[in-house]
Amino acid sequence: MNQPEKKDKDEADTENTKELIVFAVESLTCALDIAHAQEIKGQLKIIEVPEAPLHVRGVANLRGQVITVIDLRIVFGIEPKEVDKESRILFVRHDGSVIGLLADYVDDIVSARVEDLELAPANISGVQGEFFDHVYKREGDLACVLNIDRILKQG
Repeated sequence: MNQPEKKDKDEADTENTKELIVFAVESLTCALDIAHAQEIKGQLKIIEVPEAPLHVRGVANLRGQVITVIDLRIVFGIEPKEVDKESRILFVRHDGSVIGLLADYVDDIVSARVEDLELAPANISGVQGEFFDHVYKREGDLACVLNIDRILKQG
């Protein structure tokens, strides 16, 4: 009889954790599974695009590649604000392309235990829960883990 393969501790740990980028949109703490992320940039010029959907903040040039930037504030129904030195664009890979998500600031990258993730409720701080896959229970607060598919289907 074959014995199941034993996994070393590091392999078992990676199966029980997810790496999350924690960031803020207004007072809402959000998170992005690092598996979707390409990179995070600040201080990139965003050029407005005439007649673009309201949630599209514009485009940014990332090493010669023109990338659409989506303002998460507008997607979540929060008043937009000027891009400042704290603002960050999280570049995410999705269906073979790269999209930028504008956030107010990036807080941290954390290893979240799978058991600390719960399905997102219908509404989180006035934002529709459909934009989130899970909430991550952190010490003292919750981080809402983005549903990239749903966010990119806006407009």
